[in-house]
Amino acid sequence: MKPLYRVSRTGLSLLFRLAYGFRAVGVERIPRAGGMILAVNHVSYADPVIAGLGVPRELHFFAKRELFRNPLFGRLIRAHNALPVDRGGVERGTLQEVVRLLEAGGALLVFPEGTRSLDGTIGEARPGVGMMAVSASVPIVPAYLRGTARMRRSVLRRGALAVFFGEPIDPADFPAESRKERYRRIGEETMRRIRDLAAKNA
Repeated sequence: MKPLYRVSRTGLSLLFRLAYGFRAVGVERIPRAGGMILAVNHVSYADPVIAGLGVPRELHFFAKRELFRNPLFGRLIRAHNALPVDRGGVERGTLQEVVRLLEAGGALLVFPEGTRSLDGTIGEARPGVGMMAVSASVPIVPAYLRGTARMRRSVLRRGALAVFFGEPIDPADFPAESRKERYRRIGEETMRRIRDLAAKNA
């Protein structure tokens, strides 16, 4: 890990463990080396930070391009591996950059639904998660993030803030007649496993 990333992760991990009893379950399922995609449900702006605290690897993640307009904040999130994307989706150039990152052994955090869920419902995946996994030939680790939507409320009990990791999904296990169908099937399986984790750890 880069020194700044390590320091930030260590400090924030301590903070959230003390304040909320944050815990990470199933960390042993995360590949320690090689390219991988961490696919997480999305309900809060804090999700990229909280999910990353449970991963013993340096993560890259997407952030809305407008967040980079503030020079100071933009520099800060770039230093923590944020990749700028437009609201409409990932541009071809950015996708190619991400595939190279994954092929080189990097780890990427994504929210397969593409946007936050306002009511906590886990929705459907967009094609991107399957496309990136297939293009780079890397596994997807499904994860369920619990409690971030309630962090601002006093009702969040200790231990309610947690991330649960599932078994990796190998894109090679999903052959299909067309690339579009293959991406769809991988996305469906990813969300199914996230829902299963949610049901077991509500």
